[in-house]
Amino acid sequence: MPIKFDLYNNPENEGVTSSGIHAKVITRGVINTRNISQSINRKCTLTESDVWAVLTALRDELYDAFKDGYSVHLEGLGHFSLSLKCDPNVSPKYVSSNDISVKGIRFVPEKELLDKLECVHFEHDIDDSRHSKNMEQSEIMVALDRYFADNQFLRRIDFEKLTGFNKSKALRTLKELVKDGVLKNAGTVNMPMYIKN
Repeated sequence: MPIKFDLYNNPENEGVTSSGIHAKVITRGVINTRNISQSINRKCTLTESDVWAVLTALRDELYDAFKDGYSVHLEGLGHFSLSLKCDPNVSPKYVSSNDISVKGIRFVPEKELLDKLECVHFEHDIDDSRHSKNMEQSEIMVALDRYFADNQFLRRIDFEKLTGFNKSKALRTLKELVKDGVLKNAGTVNMPMYIKN
């Protein structure tokens, strides 16, 4: 079965005239631990419970390795390591462990796994749920004027409905509107509520 993909415009960056496009897989759904356990059970003598126990133990082993400062290499699968983040405003001279936190877990696949994926087939499709509409700045301003004629506050989800933008484009645009002085966040960082400035 071919992997379906769609094409998206790259976010525009200052000073870049052509932002280009990128491809994303249209995900058919999520394969969870139970699905994997059942599938492995059908391919070998391990029971579903055995597979579940191994996957749970593997999770715990990964945690133990990461907390002790190790990376993990699973032959045939790939390398796992912690990715860290640091407050960008902290001085290297005064940095402490409180300024560092886990950003995520980095996975670098093994060449063997990537080689297996060379034979997959792709099919272009359109995923309407993930595309943003395009609106000129003037159209956004008119839409905001109409919205604020009847409403006191604007949430991100309201802005998405108003513009047809997806979440990431709505967040980027709202940030720009605040920076340009068009809107002001009267809420909090985690729960922004925008008002007309």
